[in-house]
Amino acid sequence: MTDKVIHTFCSPYKLILMKNECYHNMIAEYYENFMKTYKPLNLSVTYLVWSGVSFPAFDTYKFPEDMAHSYALAFNTHQRPHKTYSIHVKYIKEYNYRYYLWLIAFPVDVYAHTMQFFWGERDEFLEGGAFFIPYMTSHWVLLALTLFTPFVYAFFPKVTWAPYFSSIYYTLAVHDYCYRMAVRNISLNQRLIEFIGFCYVSYASYQLLI
Repeated sequence: MTDKVIHTFCSPYKLILMKNECYHNMIAEYYENFMKTYKPLNLSVTYLVWSGVSFPAFDTYKFPEDMAHSYALAFNTHQRPHKTYSIHVKYIKEYNYRYYLWLIAFPVDVYAHTMQFFWGERDEFLEGGAFFIPYMTSHWVLLALTLFTPFVYAFFPKVTWAPYFSSIYYTLAVHDYCYRMAVRNISLNQRLIEFIGFCYVSYASYQLLI
């Protein structure tokens, strides 16, 4: 472990990065600053994003085994109330990381969020009210940004890394705000009013655009 650093600012998850790798040092700096500045409620997604973008610099086909437990635990929290830890921890160790993402993580995430749309994280109908769709929109934007990371690391000059990490940083900030609003403890009537109102505003905006 002498060539690696165990970062403690992302508890309960474990972030272990290469000590002398510029890409990893920048990730640690952005991640730690994000934790201090925004104090995110959605710690699981924050970890999944920053640990995920760290992968290319390890120069390996499989996700680092010393972070596999934390990665699976973060997905399990992110996809509650569904228990997905055993699926993730098994296949992230078994598969090439990219195969794992497309064959396991992505389908499971789509299923979990489809169910969350109706029942949220606490088995409450339309738990997210008006904010679940913005929350999911920012979620998929984050996914797109993180999937771009192998190309950023391999082909983009170092001067572009800071803008790339900044785009992730601020998208995460928006995402965490939407998440906070989506998991508020509000009544069923308020959830229904918010959701119907959001659908109406979205439809009216669409009509104006066309």
